[in-house]
Amino acid sequence: MQHRQGQGALESGSAFGHPDASRQGGWAGQVPTHRHACQLVDKIPNSRSNEGMTKHDQDRKARILQAIAEGVRRNGTPPTVREIADFVGLSAPSAVHHHLETLEREGLIERGAGLSRAIRLTPRAHALLEIDEIEPVAAPMRARDLVVVGQIAAGGPIEAYEERAETVAVPEFMSTPDSYLLKIRGDSMIEAQIADGDYVVIKPGSVASDGDIVVAQVEENAVTLKQLFREQGRVRLQPANKAYPPMYYPTVNVQGVLVGVLRRVH
Repeated sequence: MQHRQGQGALESGSAFGHPDASRQGGWAGQVPTHRHACQLVDKIPNSRSNEGMTKHDQDRKARILQAIAEGVRRNGTPPTVREIADFVGLSAPSAVHHHLETLEREGLIERGAGLSRAIRLTPRAHALLEIDEIEPVAAPMRARDLVVVGQIAAGGPIEAYEERAETVAVPEFMSTPDSYLLKIRGDSMIEAQIADGDYVVIKPGSVASDGDIVVAQVEENAVTLKQLFREQGRVRLQPANKAYPPMYYPTVNVQGVLVGVLRRVH
């Protein structure tokens, strides 16, 4: 990936969003057999987190592991929670979140906070699935130019402004035509693998789920990048750095949701 202005290259970080299922290597229809999932059920270790779980729940967990493996193999990136829900046959993404939390406690997956594609199978999961490290299917990389519209704080809110002075070529699978880029200032999101100087890919819009990392307008002309949580009577904007306290507001204006991270490699 090339940075069109300035020095250095950019590498993709955690990329997510809705992939184009029609492109070469798309994962639509690539569902592992139910029989194979059933064979995995008895291999998933019992733990306290499994108490009260039915055989059906265990089957779902096995298919979620397969969904992650297949997504990486087909697209080079893990599936989103919504894609996993479709893959497994769950109507509510919240049910997937519950199973992902259990799989993480059992040491079968690792996740990045607030990043919908930041799910990684652990070596223990690879052994359970009887697969080696997954090699993605090669596919032509298509990119689109996105405009860097300015900077955003990963710290306290800063005044919003638009620069639109440069563009960056971003893979299509981690962006949409209306996406844009912001450059990060500060280190309050470092534990979500978002560092000072990184570029974040933003999908504009006001719809966001709890746990999403969002561009939040908190004052008339001040914005910040934080993880969003709605609580009774207020909104909590949560940093991903223990050195920073959470920020509380009666309400915020969500301007977009983070769907990818780009980092300059010098």
